[in-house]
This record gives sequence, C-alpha cells and structure tokens, in this order.
Amino acid sequence: MPGSSRRPRPTLPAQPGAHRPARGRVAALARPRAAGRTGARMARAVAFVAGLAVAPALLAQDGAPKSTPLDALVETGLRQNLSRRQQLLAVEQADAAVREARGLYLPSATLNARYTELAGNTVDLGTLINPAFGALNQLLQRPAFPTNIDMRLPLRQETTVRLAQPIFQPSIIAANRVQSALADAQGAQRDVQARQLTADIKSGYLTFAKVQQVVALYDSTLPLLDEQVRVSERLVQAGKATPDMILRARAERSDVQQRRDESVQLAEASREVLNLLLNRPLDTEVAIIPGSALGFDSLPALDVLRREAASGREELRQVAHARRAVSAQERLAQGSFLPSLSVAVDYGVQGKDYRLDRSRDFAALTVAVSWNLFNGGQDAARIQQASLDGRRLELQRQELEQRIALDVTTAWQGAAVARSAIRTADDRLQSAKRTFELVRRKQEEGAASQLEFLDARTAFTSAALNRVITRYDYYLRRVALERAAASYNLTRGAGGVGRR
Repeated sequence: MPGSSRRPRPTLPAQPGAHRPARGRVAALARPRAAGRTGARMARAVAFVAGLAVAPALLAQDGAPKSTPLDALVETGLRQNLSRRQQLLAVEQADAAVREARGLYLPSATLNARYTELAGNTVDLGTLINPAFGALNQLLQRPAFPTNIDMRLPLRQETTVRLAQPIFQPSIIAANRVQSALADAQGAQRDVQARQLTADIKSGYLTFAKVQQVVALYDSTLPLLDEQVRVSERLVQAGKATPDMILRARAERSDVQQRRDESVQLAEASREVLNLLLNRPLDTEVAIIPGSALGFDSLPALDVLRREAASGREELRQVAHARRAVSAQERLAQGSFLPSLSVAVDYGVQGKDYRLDRSRDFAALTVAVSWNLFNGGQDAARIQQASLDGRRLELQRQELEQRIALDVTTAWQGAAVARSAIRTADDRLQSAKRTFELVRRKQEEGAASQLEFLDARTAFTSAALNRVITRYDYYLRRVALERAAASYNLTRGAGGVGRR
C-alpha cells in the first residue's frame, strides 16, 4: 500500500543553552474523520504549524536594526557575568601597575630615626689584644698595662630626612613603557573575552528558543496522535481495520512523546546555561524574541566583513600591545649598558637627646653615578631574548591575520548556505502542509487509508521541525560570523569594553 513505509524523523541535535518550554502553547491537531469540534481543532493545529512557514520574512529586508531585544541580554551578561567581572578587575590591576611605574619618575622622601643605648659589663679588651698584658701586670704587681675597657656608650639619637630624585635612569623609562603596553594588552584581552561572551550568550539564547519551539511543535502533534489511536481502536472494533493499525498509531504516539520529553530536558538544561552566563538564578524565565527582531535578516558582503575583522578583531590589538611590551623590554636590557644618575639631599640632627640647634644638625648632598661595566654577558643575553620574542610575535601576528581571514570566509559561507536552506525548508513545509490537507479531506471522504494519513502527518511534522532547525541554524551561523568578523558593537552598555 502506498505510504505504508515509515519515514525517518529528524533528531534534534543536542546543543547547550536552551529553555523551559512556554506554557499554554499546545495546539490540537484534529482526528482524521470527525466533525465540529474536531474540525476546529484540526484547523488550529494546521494554522500553528503552517505559521512556521511564513514567519518571519528572513530574506526580504536589508540592514539589521541598530538595537534588538537580544542586545539587552548581551548587555546584561556584559554587566553581570562573573568571568567578565574578573577580567575588569584584571584591567584595574594592570592600570595600578602603570601608576606604580610612573611613580618612579617622582622624587622620594624618607625619614629615618635611630635611638641607641648600649649597656653592659666591662670587657677585658687588653687581654684579647695581647694575653701577655695580664701576665706582666701580675709580675709587676701593678696595672701597668690596660686590660679592661668600659664598652658602655651614652644615649645617642640620629634623625635624618632624605629627598632623592632620579636624574637619568634608563630602566625607569623602559619599565614605564613595558607596564603601559602590558596594561593595553590586558585591556585587549578583556575585549576578547567580551566578544566571546557575547557570542556565547546569543548562541545560548538561540538554542533555548529553538528547543522551546520544537517542544511546542511536539505538543501540538500529540493530541492528533491521541485521536488517531482512538479512531484506530473504533475501526478495529467495527471490523474495518486490522489490529496492526492500533499498534502503528500507538507506536507513532510513543515516539513523539519520547522526543518531546527529551526536548523538554534539553530545554531546561539550555535555559540554565543561559542564565548562568547572565549570572541570574538558573530558573529565571526567558522571553521568546520574534525571529524578525533578532537583527539577522540581511547577510553582509564577504569583503566588507573581512575588512571589519582586519581592523576590529581584539586579538590583533592584543598581539600588537604584546609586541610593544617586548620592544620596551629590549630597550630595558639595552639601557643596562648606560650609566644611571641620581641625586639625594640629607638633613638631620644627632646627639644625646632631641634638641634642634646648629651644633647638632647636619646636611649632605649626594650625587650618585652607577655604571654596569660587565656582568658576564647577562645583559646581552636579555637583549637577544627580547629580540627573539619580538620576531616570534610578528610571526604570530601574520598567522593570526591568516586565521581570521579564513574564519570569516568559513563562517560567511556557512551562513550563506544556511540562509539558502531556509527557502528550501519553507517550500518543503508548504508542500507538506498542502499534502496533509488533501489527505485529511480524502480520509474524511473515505478515499485515503489510515496509514496514508499517518504518513502525511509525519511528513508535515517533520517538515515543520526541519523548518525550525534550519531557521535557527542560520541564526547560530550568523552569530559565529559576527564573532569571526568582529561586526557586533561591544560598546553598547558593555561596562568597560574598549575603554583605556
């Protein structure tokens, strides 16, 4: 009998980031032969599934909106995500290190105070100097030679204020440049993490929305399958069908129920992943955003995206700042061959007690020159290390540019293929819808078998499921393209992105 073979059903791919299915979206499909209430149920179900074919007009509009409801989720994540906040703290640490290095240019002032009191017994210093002194004194019966010296000193204080200023210190200049470059590199790393977080949030939401729609689709199908089981049982009781018809209807129903239950579990897990990225309670509800409001209607030209990636990818800025740091380290090593010059002024008082008068104070001016003439070739080795680091980073930059260009090309091609697949999925759904309606009317007239009806229903549901998966596959590929091309503006309420 035509249509007696069971068509395979598509399996929803497991992806992270889904949500709990929305309540109250179960639409009822109608029984194959009934009137009144059943016909109305059938009409509502067909309208629900057919709506997937006409909503939204993905390919008709040019230009994405400046702001979308999905941007609000991204901004929430950029403000609240815990990994993001750690990155912001790391940037603050790097900025503090820059301020510390800049402080080396400024003069330093120190206060040193000392108070000493030494008390003790007399020490036989003469005996220590010449053991014969004691023997001579014994022979002469008098202390002709000194043997005991009183080591107790009077109370004494000394208070000094020193003001020091570096005049020429190559290491200070180079250290400032190193810290500044490292801070800029840390800022670029912050933005790299922000862009990846943006892609993760968008992908998490899209996966959640996809699975939620799949659950709604299965929910709309289950009432029809329940009705088919009841119709099959009545036909068998009336002697108009064989028992295998009941088994077939029950198997169809069990299969869809199993797939629905699996999708619900995936939806729950996906919602929790998304809320984790947003740093919200895991059971927080997430609203569904219409596809037309996601901002993925148009597909920019490949050459435009390549230019955006070449100028906007944060990884390139990160490597550039790392090269600056290495260059500064090389100059730091080179500066070790130069002398350093500094001056210091000291003023203080000293004596048995704290009294300020001209007889007790003192002042000193110190000019210090330090020049490392030779240290076993260590400085030359450090210069060579820094130079090799610079060459390595240059090669890394070249490789990164090639990888970015390849990533953009691959992501764009994937998005273009997925975009074209949407048209095919729309056509397939429309054809399956018309076929299902024709078979349903034929069965009501007694011209189509139960198996034909079930096969038509299966094809209709499969086409609707394929339409959902295809549409969201395009959305997910657009997110990947955004990430590769750095085409999403991270400064929209991003809490520190791009600031230095």
